[in-house]
Amino acid sequence: MAEALTNEVLKGICDNNFELAHFAIALGRYYLASGRETHLRDIIRDIKKHPDPKYIEELKEIDEIERRAQEHNAASANE
Repeated sequence: MAEALTNEVLKGICDNNFELAHFAIALGRYYLASGRETHLRDIIRDIKKHPDPKYIEELKEIDEIERRAQEHNAASANE
């Protein structure tokens, strides 16, 4: 059974629909810029799971940690 992602489900995440739209746009832009393929239903599902707009900053921190780890591993492999 498909999960219903309606306005009622998303109500209360942000103060108003404009903030919710900006959050969704920012999250979508982040996913695209980081090379992730995404769909609107995935963005909405992520917002539902992580309703704090600071979630994008957390994702950026995780990506930075992963990037540093990859650089460290590459440098170690070249030694």
